[in-house]
Amino acid sequence: MKIDLTESTQAHINFAGHAKVSIVGDSAEYNVRWFRRRKVSEDYDEIGRMDLTNGRWGSFPFEDIEQWKIEFWHGDEQQILFDNHLANKPVILIAKTKTNKVGKSVDFDKIKEYCTSKVNEFNCDLKVYFKESCKFDFTNLNFSPLRLNDDIPDMYYGLEKEF
Repeated sequence: MKIDLTESTQAHINFAGHAKVSIVGDSAEYNVRWFRRRKVSEDYDEIGRMDLTNGRWGSFPFEDIEQWKIEFWHGDEQQILFDNHLANKPVILIAKTKTNKVGKSVDFDKIKEYCTSKVNEFNCDLKVYFKESCKFDFTNLNFSPLRLNDDIPDMYYGLEKEF
């Protein structure tokens, strides 16, 4: 996702394994502040700050489906706020088998429990992929399997997680 900070500067933001920001444009320095919350009912916690300029990037990792917001400050003024609100937005989960279970299938019951709770919490459009997911029944679940021809114009959040 791209957001305009000024007429000549953009922030490129993505949430694929990390909450990542890069600055493209003029040479101004921005103090970028990352915040997250794990539940909609919680307040955002500040995760960290970095000073970024043109051609530089910063990121913070995540291990769960969470909601993030990122503030861009120039001097003492907040320039813009980006809220990665997940409601009705595409979220992709790649479910992997834990290393101590190599050769076995993922635990579909744990995936169902996790995905159902995240969709209930954030009201996101969650798509999940795991090896042989085409063999499982997703009927009556509030999330769906990721398929090759799914049209996903913007991915708001992506996560690989072991089950």
